Amino acid sequence: MNTPRAHRLSRLFACPVAALALLFCAACGTPSDVKTIVVYSPHGRFLEGDVKQRFEAAHPGWTVQFLDMGGGEIFDRVKAEKNAPRASVWWGGNAGDFKRAEKLGLLEPYVPAYANALPAHARSQTGGWVATFVTPEIILYNPKKIPAAERPHDWDDLLDPRWKGRIVVRDARASSTMKTIFGALILREKTRTGNVSAGFDWLKKLDANTGTYAPNPDGLNELLRDDGPYALSPWNLADALESIHVKKLPFDYIVPPATMLPVEPIALVKGGPSSDGARLFFDFVNSPEQLILFAQQRDRIPARTDLPQDQFPEWMRRLALKPMAIDWDDFDANIEEWMAHWDAEIKGKGGR
Repeated sequence: MNTPRAHRLSRLFACPVAALALLFCAACGTPSDVKTIVVYSPHGRFLEGDVKQRFEAAHPGWTVQFLDMGGGEIFDRVKAEKNAPRASVWWGGNAGDFKRAEKLGLLEPYVPAYANALPAHARSQTGGWVATFVTPEIILYNPKKIPAAERPHDWDDLLDPRWKGRIVVRDARASSTMKTIFGALILREKTRTGNVSAGFDWLKKLDANTGTYAPNPDGLNELLRDDGPYALSPWNLADALESIHVKKLPFDYIVPPATMLPVEPIALVKGGPSSDGARLFFDFVNSPEQLILFAQQRDRIPARTDLPQDQFPEWMRRLALKPMAIDWDDFDANIEEWMAHWDAEIKGKGGR
């Protein structure tokens, strides 16, 4: 076998390391054998790690690559990549951002078989997205820093002067949670008074009590847990429960009597790579089996209404939620303008 190919192989196997590498590739498959699904998501490394492990076990030949970022950042990234999408799937964040993306032609329509198991507000009427989770907004606090008798009960309690300098807020421009809370409270005050400026006045009062703005959720947790003055924050139930149950942080939370109950959608990115794998992933995370695991293991409330309630955790079955009345059309039409005003005219000005 004195051919050029045989000569090359003999030289390769003369190097033990190269020979071992070739044998490894032959046994395990080359990287080109594995197809990648890129997912933009704010769901965090714990839930994302669960999904990656379970999906790859169920679908050999596919791997999932998560790019975790703030929910408020994903829309801008998908928009910037319109002509050369990097992501296959966008999973999680504010429904308003998905609606804007759909209007701009950034999402690939896909109506799954289970779409009718979702309430009307939890799916696009034109097929651009469906919701995976319902994520109530709450007030997170450190009970070691606040006596039981002094704990807040409602959103308006955050404006009490006793909290001056003790509130930490996640930077709203990058956070779908804070955009939802701020936008809903602006709308609430607008409904009460007929004037959107009343909503901005509410945010000015909150800013007067805010000691600092956290750049990310981990920073918010650290400020609440350390020995400093920060004791409470407007936040969301999913992250609060992860902090308490997974990260073992000494926190508790309050669900205000009327609160925001936004849904967190999933969508296919139009023109994104691995479209066949993207649909597999889309249906996988919305399957009854996975949604029940999310509820049991990660405290996530499913948006689907056709699941057996007796398989949900007890706290979830007992959870009584009174939704705040929100005109989502008004919210979606104005939230970016409102957040730009907050960023330029309210944030960090101490209520001036």
